[in-house]
Amino acid sequence: MQIAIASDLAGKAAKERLITRLTGFGHEVTDVAPPVDNRGRSDHAEQVALAVLRRDADRGILLSNRAVGASVAANRVPGIRAAVCNDPYSAYLGAKSEGMNVLVLALHAVNEEIIDAVVDAYLDAQLAPVEVTGGLPARRLQQVFNYVRENMAADLSVADMAQVVGMSQYYFSKLFKTSTGTTPHQYVMRQRVERAQELLRQSQTPLLSIATQVGFETQSHFTSVFRRLLGITPKRYRETQQVDVMGQQPEETVNAA
Repeated sequence: MQIAIASDLAGKAAKERLITRLTGFGHEVTDVAPPVDNRGRSDHAEQVALAVLRRDADRGILLSNRAVGASVAANRVPGIRAAVCNDPYSAYLGAKSEGMNVLVLALHAVNEEIIDAVVDAYLDAQLAPVEVTGGLPARRLQQVFNYVRENMAADLSVADMAQVVGMSQYYFSKLFKTSTGTTPHQYVMRQRVERAQELLRQSQTPLLSIATQVGFETQSHFTSVFRRLLGITPKRYRETQQVDVMGQQPEETVNAA
C-alpha cells in the first residue's frame, strides 16, 4: 500500500519510527512534508491530503500534538475524510464504514504500542468509497494532475490546464478550487517547489538549472516562491539536507562495522 505520512516537529521521532516499521511490512511510505531547517512544516496536513487526493497515496497518516487542528486542515481538501483516532476499533471502523482516508494520531494521547495497534487496524480495514460532490469529476481532475506532473518545466498557464479538460478558464478555475481547495496557479507553484526539494536532496545540480527544470524563468523567482512556501531559501534547504545526511553517516558506519 502507498502511504503518505507527515507530522509536526513534535511528532518527528514517532513518524520516523513508524516509517521504518511500515516499510518493513512492505508498504511504500512517503514523508510528504519533512521538517525544514529543524522547523516543522505548517502545511503538513494539507500535503498529506493532497497526496491522497492526487492518488499518489492510497491513505494518509498524520502525527501531531495539535491533532484536531491537523484534522481540520486536512478536511479542507475536498474528497478527504480525516479524523483523530486513538484506539484500534475507531480507526478500523472509521476506514471501513466512513471512508476515513487520513488517520490523525494525537501524540499526547498515545504511546508507541497504541500507535502501532491503531495504524495496523486502520490499514487492515477495507476503505469505504468516498463520494465527492461538486468540482471536477475525478477522471478530469486526475488528467490535470498528470498534465502538471508531466509538463513541470513548461509555462503551465491556466488556459493550458483548462484546455486539457475542455473547459473555459473561468469555469475550470472555479471547479479546480472546489476540488482541491486551492487555485490552479497555487497548485502549480506548490508542485514546482516540491519537485525542486527532491532535486535539491538528490543532486548537486546548480540552482539555476533546477529552477529551469521545475518551470521558473529566473533563479530569483524560484528563490522567492521557495522561501515564501517553506520559509527558507533553496541554497539553505540543500545545506540542511546535506547536514542531515552527514549526521547519519557515522551511525551507519558503526553499524556496518
